[in-house]
Amino acid sequence: MKSHQRGTTEHVVLIGGQARVGPSDAAVVLEPGDYLSYAGDAAHVFEALLPGTSAVMVSELR
Repeated sequence: MKSHQRGTTEHVVLIGGQARVGPSDAAVVLEPGDYLSYAGDAAHVFEALLPGTSAVMVSELR
């Protein structure tokens, strides 16, 4: 995924399914209920690993 404006932080809570999320070089697999925060102004990924995967994502710019 392309990076966002400098100073952006992304916050993700996985609601259902399973997803690989985070910095491109250090992404982790999230399960339902997991939370992750990472720099959105660097290369990152959100890859659904199961059908029906859903998440809440908030982009914060400071």
